[in-house]
Amino acid sequence: MKKIHLFVLLLTGLMYSLGASAQAHLGITELEIRNSHSDLIFKSSTTTSGSHFIYANMSLGTFFYYFDKSTGLADHCIQIPNDLTSLNTQVEIYNKKYVVTSKKSWTAYLEGDGMMYIKLLYLTEQKTYYFTYKNIEE
Repeated sequence: MKKIHLFVLLLTGLMYSLGASAQAHLGITELEIRNSHSDLIFKSSTTTSGSHFIYANMSLGTFFYYFDKSTGLADHCIQIPNDLTSLNTQVEIYNKKYVVTSKKSWTAYLEGDGMMYIKLLYLTEQKTYYFTYKNIEE
């Protein structure tokens, strides 16, 4: 019985560390994001409107970081979970870590007085789901 409790405790710790390492990284440069995840391979591209973004596969999904043209800083992020298990794991992490504002949204209070809004979008007809991350301007 103690082995099961230890396993659950270790798994919970792992889930939290995975959630912490796969964060939105808003307000920082591409180089800072790449340095934060030096173990990952990032790909780079441009949207049809000319905005630069990078993306990488992480433990709970693929994260896309979009950069403001004038500042060069990440201004929003999108995460596409790997599968429903990853989606549910991410929701569980956010429910424990941030302020729940609805069944599909959270407010994160960040270091340095920052605030981030996280929203889960679920398109039923397309069977597609993803998270969006944006800074909240006061």
